[in-house]
Amino acid sequence: MLVDNSLVFDNNVFEINEDPIITTIDTEIAKITTIDNFYKDIDGVTAQLPKMPISLIWEQPDNNKTFIDARKVYKSNMRGTTLPYAFDGSLRILVSNIIEFPPERMNINKEFVVNCFSYTEDFEPFLKENWYGCHRDDHDILPRDGISATGQVAIVVFLNEHYEEGEGMNFYDVPPGVKTNIRCKKSEVKQIHSVQGKKNRAVLFDSQFPHGQHTPTNQFKNEMRYTQVIFVPLY
Repeated sequence: MLVDNSLVFDNNVFEINEDPIITTIDTEIAKITTIDNFYKDIDGVTAQLPKMPISLIWEQPDNNKTFIDARKVYKSNMRGTTLPYAFDGSLRILVSNIIEFPPERMNINKEFVVNCFSYTEDFEPFLKENWYGCHRDDHDILPRDGISATGQVAIVVFLNEHYEEGEGMNFYDVPPGVKTNIRCKKSEVKQIHSVQGKKNRAVLFDSQFPHGQHTPTNQFKNEMRYTQVIFVPLY
């Protein structure tokens, strides 16, 4: 054996279930859909996390001091490195069935992108008065074959082994003029729905719907919080 197999990234484990449990939630802003049992082999997926480098995101002076907001990324770029769900059509069909949009007019991003977060007690005073992570995913979307995107779906997958009650993901009503700049005052932004975190649960929503992590317990003072994000541009 030239390379220890425990060090080899196994891209073949990224297959999604054919019959997940789908629940759609109506909110005053937009619909949210939860997809339980998203991956066929969630343990195989999470086993890839230690093999990936970690990089800090958002240029904040206290990042990796009182808290850490970081990202792990694996990108498929040639034959043999692909993520099955991005190429076998399975994720397109799943999303198409949920949002009633033609699968051939979707793009599936080809990266395994994982957001990483943890914090110390020194960050707790900030969390009492503010929402951390409130944002819209309004980054530029490249045209496809000369056609501009008409929208974008985001999918967030919970990857931790368990989640304390209340840990999960928030959705917000942000008044006009208030910026969703990762750090938002609770007095200015209304929390309208929270999705309970659960291992192998995916959450699908319009990427323009303001959202962010919800970490009300001490769980992620003691461990890293991992969530995968998948973007699906619509054309």
